[in-house]
Amino acid sequence: MITLHFCEYNRFNQDYDTIFRPGGSGDYLFLLLKTPMKIYLQEELIITKENACLLFTPQTPQHYQAVKRFCNSYLHFSSDLSPARQYGFPENEIFYPSNPAEIDSFIRSVQMEYFSLAEYRDEYIHCLISQMFISISRDLLHRADRKEDGENLYLLFQNLRLKMLSNCQEEWTIERLCQEVNLEKSQFYVYYHHFFSTTPKTDLLHVRMEKAKSLLSNEALQVQEAARLCGFTSLQHFTRYFRKYCGCSPREYGLSCKQKEEPVPGSSQ
Repeated sequence: MITLHFCEYNRFNQDYDTIFRPGGSGDYLFLLLKTPMKIYLQEELIITKENACLLFTPQTPQHYQAVKRFCNSYLHFSSDLSPARQYGFPENEIFYPSNPAEIDSFIRSVQMEYFSLAEYRDEYIHCLISQMFISISRDLLHRADRKEDGENLYLLFQNLRLKMLSNCQEEWTIERLCQEVNLEKSQFYVYYHHFFSTTPKTDLLHVRMEKAKSLLSNEALQVQEAARLCGFTSLQHFTRYFRKYCGCSPREYGLSCKQKEEPVPGSSQ
């Protein structure tokens, strides 16, 4: 559980202001530095650009000074588990997010919730900060891919995957996929696995089977129609894949869903 101690959004200090806590603040401090800062990390002086981020761990010395103007947004918090362990988040290390405005928006929302008296305030703050860390971690992980292989190619594959999984009932041949991104088969497979750690067939089959489970819970729908809506032209192939994925036939799965919904004799409605 993340517990917020204090936060400020878009905070202006006086020009050239200095923060100096040689023993740390006793809690985590997350900073979004909107103006250039001089930061001392492990006795090394680093001058940041605008929109640098930094997460200080509880006992880490905090020493930073504005180059001139001082503006930042920040969170002081404690956590049962370190963000590094939970989300692979960088600690005591300067990094630059792709979308600092999104981070600032999270901190603004956290501050608004912090000063509210709304129900489940602490739980909501925990969710907001966790979501912010997840968003940052994803950005940093994907940026490594984008740096290695080109941002445009990564975004192209990401959009194609979303299109394929959102329209799983369509026929997605390897020829069609390759044509969408203008790559040869061998190149396509390498990039797809690199970006998503799986294959397009596995991705597509998983979504089709999950959709089939949802459809089969509808008693008014025939198994053959469910197969068609999931992109299968052969009922035999659909049944074979479904049995392998779920451990039973589509018809057996539909019957089990029906039995779960039927009330127990003698029980109250």
